[in-house]
Amino acid sequence: MAHSQTKELVIQRHQANALLQAPVLSPMKRSPEDLSVDHPTRPLEAEVVEAVASALHGGQTHYVDVPGMPRLRELLAGWLQAMGVGPYAADHVLVTAGVQEARFLSIQVLGDLLGGVALPDVVHPGALKAAGVRRLRVHRLPTEGAQGFLPTLSGIREALAGGVRLFYLESPVRLTGAAFDMASVKEIAHALQEHDAAVIWDQGLAPWVEGCPFLAAEPDLAERTVVLGEAWPGAGLESMLLGYLAAKQEWLEMMRSQKQVISICTSTPYQLAGMELAGRYPQIHAEQVRALARLRQWAVEQARGLSLEVLPGAAVNLLALRLRDSERANARLREKGLEVAWGEEFGAPGVLRLAMTSESALAKAFAALREATPA
Repeated sequence: MAHSQTKELVIQRHQANALLQAPVLSPMKRSPEDLSVDHPTRPLEAEVVEAVASALHGGQTHYVDVPGMPRLRELLAGWLQAMGVGPYAADHVLVTAGVQEARFLSIQVLGDLLGGVALPDVVHPGALKAAGVRRLRVHRLPTEGAQGFLPTLSGIREALAGGVRLFYLESPVRLTGAAFDMASVKEIAHALQEHDAAVIWDQGLAPWVEGCPFLAAEPDLAERTVVLGEAWPGAGLESMLLGYLAAKQEWLEMMRSQKQVISICTSTPYQLAGMELAGRYPQIHAEQVRALARLRQWAVEQARGLSLEVLPGAAVNLLALRLRDSERANARLREKGLEVAWGEEFGAPGVLRLAMTSESALAKAFAALREATPA
């Protein structure tokens, strides 16, 4: 086959891969008016910046061993244990170049091992993109808008009965912040054990939910659960793309090997930044949660004042609204120079997601929605 024909065939197959066409969402604010991100952020503490600068000036621009610096892995394991995630020790933790790499490694490695993966109908587009990188059997799980687009338990049970052995679940949901309650977590745990199945549990938004239940904390579930997320979100590390995976050693080694072959390690200065920040994070985060809870309550009141439907969500960093005329709302928001996240990107048309990143930007957003809302 001629070179031009081969190139054309590759392009055609790429364009025909619906999963790969999923949009790419920025993990960090691109402007003060950006309300589209998963996490709020703030300037890094001066001591953290100094630690990074010192490492760079000292010539530490190389990449460290693939699993990550031992001390950073210890700190991540301690943080996960403090949140109640599960019994993961340092040697069960893999440092990733952001949450998207964590999605890719877990979905592709375990999807290949277990014959495919089930993804919710409404899910972060990064999960779709990770599943579409190479051929992988993908099953879609029904979600329920009235429950914040959490996958239905009946849909999970039906998938298990149909032979699905790997699930990718978000709790909290990246679009709405809705999280499974403890009763649902226990039911999912029982169903997975009954069918000898596994789960990739995206818990990246869990730090923004008080008392969020974790599947891996259920008895014997850590052995069949991979957890992933961003390291210490909201404290300024967003541009450094510091993520994590935690899993049993057999799976972790498979993902470490895959990462070493085709991916990139997280740089030494960025890992040092995470280590420097870890001890300061509890106080920073507690203050953020209190401020975000107040801001989200104000935003909920603004939305209800416009008779907009507020979707269920427990995370204080996000607010999801169902709009009657999303095209008109989008036009008004753009006129005011605002960036937001739309449900279409996640699989839920007509839904608007606002990040609690700026009170002034949120005020502009609600002014735009007021103009777009029929009297």
